[in-house]
Amino acid sequence: MMGSRGFSLVELLVALTVCALLSGAIAAVTPQARAAFDATPEALELQQRVRTAVDVLAIAVRSAALLAADRDDGTAGEPVAAVDLSEPDEADGRFHVLRVVAPAGPGRGVLASDQAGSSGALRLKPDAVCPSVGEVCGFVADGVAAIVDVDGGYDVFTIAATSKGANSISPASALSRAYPSGSALFEVSADTYYLDQQPDASFSLVRETAAGAVQPIVDHVLAFAVTPWRPAAVLHRVDIEMQIGARVPDPRRHVPARARRLSISLRNPS
Repeated sequence: MMGSRGFSLVELLVALTVCALLSGAIAAVTPQARAAFDATPEALELQQRVRTAVDVLAIAVRSAALLAADRDDGTAGEPVAAVDLSEPDEADGRFHVLRVVAPAGPGRGVLASDQAGSSGALRLKPDAVCPSVGEVCGFVADGVAAIVDVDGGYDVFTIAATSKGANSISPASALSRAYPSGSALFEVSADTYYLDQQPDASFSLVRETAAGAVQPIVDHVLAFAVTPWRPAAVLHRVDIEMQIGARVPDPRRHVPARARRLSISLRNPS
């Protein structure tokens, strides 16, 4: 019977070399696999933030509605703009601030007489247009209202006080002009969307209400721009471009910023 034969020195060296090569290959791949594993939750979170921004802006723009006062003959006057754009970029015609005015409650009314100066109270007609809810025609103190004349001039303001006896509301600050009898009032929201710089030098997309409250929507926004689409000088659609980055940029995780462009048609073109 032949004796058992062990491994030779050459065989052991070959085996050790193969093991070393395999260990090196595994060590080289492990950090990349770990980085990809760590990046998955951050990529999903980034996708959710993009979806949140898209949903908020789409709902806001589509809820915008035209507001107009009726002329003496019963026809509608010039409507106010449902969407206002400001801070234009002269190089490409895009805008960086978006304001949306939309109906927000039951408040409705028509001026019964000319306003006595731009700071004066607004006395409303006690007619069918004036709903019998709230304090005066559906309006309440600290609410937000828009006043519109037949020429399309308008102001958005906060209500400082109401008077049931006089059937009037008082603006919290002076309006841009004194409004004539027949001007229409509506309870509205007037939200402005723009990028606001944060203490860490990043930017957040925020919504500022007519009362001045600033509400963050999405953080770490790298770009925000709005392009109006106006055939025949009428605003029918806005194209919004956004770029949103990861909260903790880390090149090892390979989570690129998300760019998104959406076209939102106005239900009531202005």
